[in-house]
Amino acid sequence: MVTDAGRPEPTLIMHFTHIDNLPGILKAGKLFSDSGVGSQLATNVGAAEIKARRRQRIVPCTPGGVVADYVPFYLAPRSPMMYRIACDHRDGKPGCYPGGDDPLVYLVSSVERVDAAGLDWVASDGNCSVGLTSFSARLDDLAALIDWPLLRARVWKDIPEDMDRMRRRAAEFLVHREFPLNLVIGYAVRTDERQEQVKQLLRDAGMIEPYVRVRPDWYYGYERREVRQ
Repeated sequence: MVTDAGRPEPTLIMHFTHIDNLPGILKAGKLFSDSGVGSQLATNVGAAEIKARRRQRIVPCTPGGVVADYVPFYLAPRSPMMYRIACDHRDGKPGCYPGGDDPLVYLVSSVERVDAAGLDWVASDGNCSVGLTSFSARLDDLAALIDWPLLRARVWKDIPEDMDRMRRRAAEFLVHREFPLNLVIGYAVRTDERQEQVKQLLRDAGMIEPYVRVRPDWYYGYERREVRQ
């Protein structure tokens, strides 16, 4: 269902992490913010300069703090950050994770589940490390805050008549400090092989196996011609 204002209901949110990190996440039973995770990540796919900016970027609405105090979720797959990981990172740029997007696993939930659980959250209208990005912690604001047609579009690159598309395509849903895994409704991966890996990790963790779906359309892979055309 899509509302008249364009926001889908339920509104899916997606956090991706390297598959190497999944055993630790499953053991903890939760995702942690960048401020709280410390050295627990087995494989860090984030860019150091972006993480540094997020540690400085103030969240101007309750519960406040900085962006790094929140567990980040995107509101659509194939984000600009996923593009960077799929292409820029594997080109061997200094300080970049070189492994591409194939090992990344999406943990999927919804805005409605988080809100019903009473967790503190904040949404952004674009890239949280950019100064002009706006924030809101009101559910009623989401329809107007987010550019939902752009999030549904496969092509999101900036164009001469709109040089803000890339920023808006990186809109986020931020959950304060921790995100419990009992709010996950499923996992998404790029290939059948990754699906079997994730299922085995879930079994090894003694978890009742949730939904694990192969969604290659949520990834860029190595098809460089396709990514932003």
